Amino acid sequence: MIVKQEQDEIEGYLKDASNLPGGHAERVYLPESEEQVIAALGECRSNGVKVTVAGAGTGLAGGRVPFGGAVIGTARLNRVAAIDADRLRAIVQPGVILGGFQAEVERLGLFYPPDPTERSCFIGGTIATNSSGARTFKYGPTRSFIEGLRIVLADGDLLHLRRGEVFANGYHLVLATASGRTIELELPRYVMPATKHAAGYYIHPGMDAIDLFIGSEGTLGIVTEAELRLIPFHERIFSGVVFFPDEGVMLDFVDEARARSRQTRSSGANGDDIEARALEYIDAAALDLIRSRVPNIPGGAEGGAIWFEQETTEETEEGLLGAWYDLILRHRGLAEDSWFAIGAEDQRKMRAFRHAVPEAVYEHITEHGQTKLGTDMAVPDEHFRELLAFYRSQFTANGLATVVYGHIGNCHLHANIFADGSEQFARARKVYESLVDRALELGGTISAEHGIGKLKKAYLEKLYGSEGVESMRRLKHGLDRRGLIGSGTMFD
Repeated sequence: MIVKQEQDEIEGYLKDASNLPGGHAERVYLPESEEQVIAALGECRSNGVKVTVAGAGTGLAGGRVPFGGAVIGTARLNRVAAIDADRLRAIVQPGVILGGFQAEVERLGLFYPPDPTERSCFIGGTIATNSSGARTFKYGPTRSFIEGLRIVLADGDLLHLRRGEVFANGYHLVLATASGRTIELELPRYVMPATKHAAGYYIHPGMDAIDLFIGSEGTLGIVTEAELRLIPFHERIFSGVVFFPDEGVMLDFVDEARARSRQTRSSGANGDDIEARALEYIDAAALDLIRSRVPNIPGGAEGGAIWFEQETTEETEEGLLGAWYDLILRHRGLAEDSWFAIGAEDQRKMRAFRHAVPEAVYEHITEHGQTKLGTDMAVPDEHFRELLAFYRSQFTANGLATVVYGHIGNCHLHANIFADGSEQFARARKVYESLVDRALELGGTISAEHGIGKLKKAYLEKLYGSEGVESMRRLKHGLDRRGLIGSGTMFD
């Protein structure tokens, strides 16, 4: 096991994509096996040193940033142990890079759907945050594809959980460790928002025990191995980027596309009608930001654009093309100026268009020396228009430049607020807090996919109240009595 202690060697482990400042640690452990994870934890426990678990550093909530203690990095736990094409399963270590793994299984005719924007993330990090992405609209988040976990607890004991084997009795959960020890836990009794959601521990009466650890942000244990569920790879995809003259007709288009997609899935008539696997929004300001790098964006796209994907077959393709085209025309989309793709190369260009926006945002703030606040809220379908209108009114009233894009199929957008200097940043922060409050009033969540980390702890209490957060502390204490792992993440 490699152990780094020189500050110039560990500098890269003191930050993540959140740009949260002030990270510091005494040392970094880079284990190569589960046994070495247990040994590193044991050394920290003996010396009273707290531990931060580090993935690839692509997180946006600061969970990876240590404030003292030691870091256990998972980069060398990077083996794909098995891919079973017959059982549609794979066994991987947490340091496996998501994009590389997806490419590997696709060569075997298989598919792993979770698709966060940054494909250089580690699979362990996606489990820790229950990552999602564009395809979550059809397939759900990472949780939907986790079948088994091996987890090292803070005391060095091991949990091996398989989906469908251990369930809570109401809010009482009993876990058996590899050593034969029994852990009894009382689960919090808060109710999670009825939206796409990634804030705090996943809790549901009678829940599967494995779901408690997915999305726990490295605070309950260290995942050393995961069994992933795969599905057959879909060879034929139809996608489009549809431009709209105003936001109202764009929202009408999304409402119908979303409703018909869900109806098709619920009826079991997959492939017979519109059934988007992704519905993504890019607003007019975002289109303006990428015009220099993406040719042929029409000038009349004042309402923004929608990027969609649908899986097809040779038999259904022509009918589905017609159904989407009819939908576009009825909702006044700029059909002649929009883009459509069937072939693999054109599909790659479509995805590059979608990913050009967050890339351009980061280039913009770097070039202009700005800071950025980014929202991650989601609300139930019936309140989405109200939240978006509130966003717009607040940005206009406070003179803030913004770019909005994201997962409109799940009523989950990322509003990026740009700030010049400390005064404007303070104003942007107040606006951000007003957006959080409004999302909660509408039955939404403070984080739909990025998690709480160290940046959003105050908002977690707004979501669940002080007793809800205290019940999370009690739950963590039942698994980590000395508060060894993930100190300062989600709650103090």
